Amino acid sequence: MRRPKLLIAFVISFLTVLCSPTVAAGQGGTVRGRVADSTGLPVAQAVVVLDPGGQRATTRDNGEYTISRVPAGTYTVRVRRLGYVTPAISVVVVENQVVERDFLVRHTAISLAEVVIGSRARHTAADELAVPVDVFTSEQIQAQGTTETSQILSQLAPSVNFPRQSVSDATEIVRPFTMRGLSADHTLVLLNGKRRHHTALIHYYGAGQGAGSSGVDMNAIPAGAISRLEILRDGAAAQYGSDAIAGVVNVVLREGVFSPFISADLGQYMTSKENPAALPESGGSRPAYPHDGRTVDVNAGWGIPLGRGSLGLFAEYRDRQPTNRAGPDPVDMFVAGDADEVVNGNLVAKNNAIGMPDHHWGDGASKDFMTFASASFPFNPANPSAGVYANGGYSFRQGAGFGYFRAPSDRKNWPAIYPNGFLPKFAPDVLDFSGSGGVRGLMSGWSYDLGGTVGHNGFKYDLENTLNTSLGPCLVTACAPGPDGVLGNGDDPGIPNKKNIFAGELKYTEAILSLDASHEYAMGLASPVNLALGAAFRKERYQIGAGELASYVNGFYPAQDGGEAPSGSQVFPGFRPADAVNADRSNVGVYAELEGDLVPKLLANVAARFEHYSDFGNKLTGKLAMRLQPTQRLTLRSAISTGFRAPSLNQSYYSSVVTNFQADPTTGNPVAFDIGIFPVNSREARALGAQPLKPESSINFSAGFATTPVDNLTFTSDFYYIAIDDRITITGFLGDGTGTDSIGHILTNIGSRATTAQFFTNAINTRTRGLDITGDYTVAAMGGTAGLNAVFNFTRTTIPNEDNIPLPPELEGTGATLVNKYDEGGLLAITKERPAWRSTVTGQFKRDAWNALARYSYYGKYTSSLYSYSGSDVQNYNGKGLVDAELGFTPVLGFKVSVGGRNIFDTYPDRMSENNGFDIFPWPPASPFGYNGRFVYTRVELTGR
Repeated sequence: MRRPKLLIAFVISFLTVLCSPTVAAGQGGTVRGRVADSTGLPVAQAVVVLDPGGQRATTRDNGEYTISRVPAGTYTVRVRRLGYVTPAISVVVVENQVVERDFLVRHTAISLAEVVIGSRARHTAADELAVPVDVFTSEQIQAQGTTETSQILSQLAPSVNFPRQSVSDATEIVRPFTMRGLSADHTLVLLNGKRRHHTALIHYYGAGQGAGSSGVDMNAIPAGAISRLEILRDGAAAQYGSDAIAGVVNVVLREGVFSPFISADLGQYMTSKENPAALPESGGSRPAYPHDGRTVDVNAGWGIPLGRGSLGLFAEYRDRQPTNRAGPDPVDMFVAGDADEVVNGNLVAKNNAIGMPDHHWGDGASKDFMTFASASFPFNPANPSAGVYANGGYSFRQGAGFGYFRAPSDRKNWPAIYPNGFLPKFAPDVLDFSGSGGVRGLMSGWSYDLGGTVGHNGFKYDLENTLNTSLGPCLVTACAPGPDGVLGNGDDPGIPNKKNIFAGELKYTEAILSLDASHEYAMGLASPVNLALGAAFRKERYQIGAGELASYVNGFYPAQDGGEAPSGSQVFPGFRPADAVNADRSNVGVYAELEGDLVPKLLANVAARFEHYSDFGNKLTGKLAMRLQPTQRLTLRSAISTGFRAPSLNQSYYSSVVTNFQADPTTGNPVAFDIGIFPVNSREARALGAQPLKPESSINFSAGFATTPVDNLTFTSDFYYIAIDDRITITGFLGDGTGTDSIGHILTNIGSRATTAQFFTNAINTRTRGLDITGDYTVAAMGGTAGLNAVFNFTRTTIPNEDNIPLPPELEGTGATLVNKYDEGGLLAITKERPAWRSTVTGQFKRDAWNALARYSYYGKYTSSLYSYSGSDVQNYNGKGLVDAELGFTPVLGFKVSVGGRNIFDTYPDRMSENNGFDIFPWPPASPFGYNGRFVYTRVELTGR
């Protein structure tokens, strides 16, 4: 109870120091002047910004501005105003002196070269928009103490959630983020304003996200290549197309000529939490978890002049080792009665030779190599926004995730192959590459951008430390007898067992050709109206490749207990030839957008978009956004829009049969059964009432304000409401797993191997309400620059028809439940497995060669299912607060060293209290900040200047 009080006292003290007149008054200098156009008329509402530091002022009606309390030093001054351009200038600020700087700005045609999401018109700053947009610089990205972009997003933007995943199949390897309480595929990701391809994976397991989504692999882009991240917190499907229901994340690449740089990060989890899987030491205390999760990350880049243009080259290598927070296993290993003695989840006595922990519960491992290039060649160096551009990248990842431990005496094991049992391992190869290029410029008053992009993501299911139990205890000579039970007949599979098995692969490829154009028209309104028009053609392809025979065949060799052995590779039965698919579709979209000031201080934006998909037909969406600025210090904004998300090819065509577990009603132990995830057009899904998927449709409404009550202090507040109808999810388990119920009979009668089925369906409607609040304050203090940033998010998602979701007619009377509320394909992950509210307070200070950062993040309460096979048990988890800190020192120009820590007070979520695998899995996978404890790191940067 002491730490929150200390933290509150710290924040109050920090605010007092920042706001104290005795500190701020009389320190620093003043920059003031006047902004006018080429005719001498004043330009009002222009934003004048000082870099570094970000201190700013808005010009008054007479064009004058004043920025006070500026620390002594050299600054670059920039003027930003829609429709105007002016070069930046350098000023030297001296203590207690006034620097006069006037600006003459010239009117310019709207250009598409500078991309800021939220509007197709050119805006030079997020505060000029009618919708909320957050812009995070490369310096802010680097200060988060992590190298995963999805994790960075969750720390910068409280409406972003990034739950850690464990024992969640491929989701451990490609970890998605979610935004505003929706699924990973409800957020559109752009790269330099162009749609970024999503992954080949479909996340049907994993906590804290809607089952069946496909996100974007943010870690395929080197962090050093990112100039800034722009987050649009508003629905934007009418502007950018499918998926932009929760919002849009735009990754802006670094461009131009710059000195070579290299940065190296080294970090590790150093928790003091007791390890329940270790025996107490002689003194009676239990040792802590071992230091693990070592992460090494090296980033480098160089902006090279190339003719009149430039070429930026970037590369990154990341090696993230796994963490493990599993508890001891209290089950029999070799013979009955040899289980270790475990009391209250702690190992008390060893009774067998199996080391503890034998399971894995933590982050998987990942080795990533990423490259990217960005080039631009202007037609005229005086106008760098017009010319030829191109970018592209290639990334390769070797991941590692784990399943459940198979004990030596387990019927899924062969002691002749694994005498001490085995922990099956995912060891996939993930390939991602993309390319984009085009030309942009000005023609007859129209700014245009003609470009094309292609993106590909592939995931190979390589399994290690596995076997196919039905192939028998033989690794050299085939011994499986086949269906007739007689070895040597023609129905034998004819192959021995294997420890390493290729279980198949997924591929997704997307190609887009687009044309965007805009023109300003004087229509007698308060400002020229910007008209933007565009069209895009998109082609998608989704492929499933079958695994090798050993990954899916049933060899019919009896298990070691004499019963039928499970078939297929352990942890993930491979894709069968019947699962293989090569599906594609095309899409044509056109849009129009108008933006301008209807009357002075009232900006309006209206957009409409028409899309035609070859697989499901047409969709029309629209948006209206308005911004009213009654005074220089107050902006009111609101938007209403319709949106949609097209069913992904993954959802329409994914097919596999996997082994899962459910609790035995008598013993509570997990029992294996086969679940078929069937495409909606398969005979199994059709027999159970599946219908072709249709697009999700949404209505978005937002309203809020931004205010600057005093210079350098800004508050924003935005309420949002998102209604999604026909939301796509995967059904719960249809069938009880025994094969003897009505669902099992339906599947058996059509020759299905599975006794339980799942398929994707437009099953539910959701309603999401939320509130975003931000505050930012920058001031001169103690001879340097200090800043305080606070963000708050509240999100609540409900399902109006949760208790009355209709069943397909074929299932009426069977006792089946279409969506089980508490399994991985259910509703809990949609409604309650994310914190209802989050807040973050960040303080930063910079003086001379030193900089410091302190951050407090609070994650509110959430509800989660306790374990993947638990049918109805849920638990409420209390909110937790985490403290991060970083200190940096720049002894000479171009060299910087930083040290820091995340979760420095070693906070863990509440423990799972029951049905948690006999305390083997003590920490909830839905924890929004993970369950690894304290992470410490150091970073060295060489910038070459």
